[in-house]
Amino acid sequence: MAEDHLDRETAISAELTERGVKASAKSRFVAAFDRLCGNFIDLANAPIEAKTAESRALSAARVREIEALTQVGIEKMKVDPDFADRAMRTRLGTVFARQENKDAVVQQALEDLRHKPPTEQEATSGTEKLDETFLNRFERYAEDASTDELRARWGRILATEVRKPGTVSNKVLRIVDEMDSVTATLFETLCRSRIADIIPSCLVPALDVAELQKLLSADLMMDPGTFGLRRRLVSKNSTAGAEIWYGNLGDYAIAILKTATITLGSPFETDLLAEDDGAISYMAYFLTDAGKAISAILDDNQRSTIDRLEVALRAIVSPPESIIKYELRGDTYQRIT
Repeated sequence: MAEDHLDRETAISAELTERGVKASAKSRFVAAFDRLCGNFIDLANAPIEAKTAESRALSAARVREIEALTQVGIEKMKVDPDFADRAMRTRLGTVFARQENKDAVVQQALEDLRHKPPTEQEATSGTEKLDETFLNRFERYAEDASTDELRARWGRILATEVRKPGTVSNKVLRIVDEMDSVTATLFETLCRSRIADIIPSCLVPALDVAELQKLLSADLMMDPGTFGLRRRLVSKNSTAGAEIWYGNLGDYAIAILKTATITLGSPFETDLLAEDDGAISYMAYFLTDAGKAISAILDDNQRSTIDRLEVALRAIVSPPESIIKYELRGDTYQRIT
């Protein structure tokens, strides 16, 4: 007996609840599942069912055109069994393949949500359903995901949008679709050292010309130019009143007490810290908005990255305890060790 779609939907909902995925996030995934995996019968009958044809047609004229062509096909099938067999195999072969791809993408999304459940805020906020415009575009990409790599990639995209609706723009969908496996692997490797919208140069091997061009062409990274781009540490006072060099990094921040001894290099070289127009700065690769959005789809290693940045700074900052790390908790940055 064929598996009942409603039973599958109920099982999915129960599994998400067991995994701690609840409220709005669970509703978004179940709605996406229903959209991507629940319309198979409609798809299989699309050429001959008026309702499905209407939903897919751009105008009444287009509906009539579809109906006329369908009728011609039906008449042809009546008199030419071989034609009917070829048409059925071609049509259903395509339908089954596309649905298999979408099912696999949704399964990958579920696995991603199991591995990284939404936070309490993500799970209880946002809309009950994903945006129809997003789903319309996403479905077209998902049905062409014929390899394990593509299915995993699109599954992570869907899971990201379930966690935080609005993260994945049309531009991001296009970039992901056009990205080749070499560029995707390179970007994912670099993003293991991402923090906020930058990748500190001291934490990754220097990119060669070909690698940099791939990332620039994919609109994942800003052009560093001849001398590279730098992130500044600015002068301010800590909450304890100490004078510090401070750098905000999204959910994290790093600071150096001004009483520390710092070995500065040249702003035109890859030295870790350099004087920079009244401040100090370090070289980094900067992500574009699209690059940052896509990096959010990947595993989040920012906590370990801030630790690695501290280790790198210890080589040029004395004493080492002059380096202070912060993490955003609620509305305030709190010191971490």
